Amino acid sequence: MTAKEIILWTGAYLVVLVAVIYFTRATARRVEGAIVGGAAGGLLGMGAIALSEALRWWHIPFAPTRTFLPLFYVGLAISLTPIYLVTWRLARRFGWRGLAVFIGIVTVIGPPRDYLYATTFPKWMVFAPG
Repeated sequence: MTAKEIILWTGAYLVVLVAVIYFTRATARRVEGAIVGGAAGGLLGMGAIALSEALRWWHIPFAPTRTFLPLFYVGLAISLTPIYLVTWRLARRFGWRGLAVFIGIVTVIGPPRDYLYATTFPKWMVFAPG
């Protein structure tokens, strides 16, 4: 994965974030909270990626530059931020049942999506056999 690809995907997720902010009618305080949550989730995600790399579960090939990890972190944080706004709105509207359905859908969609990414873009992610 190159820096240009990360910037491109981060920009796309930024557009999604703006749309989610608009459609959820989130206040500035909610958006700030979602951004902080995205930043915390980004740190957790970076740790999970490092652990998975160490255990050889998967590998994310990248060019070892000074800018890769900060760009990847910012992209990860921005891509996670809309999730917090959507789950907040679902919890307000449907309560715990809405969150349970959302988690179920994400659990079912997530692994096939990752395998699709790995198949379509083998330079972005490689899964270990088994």
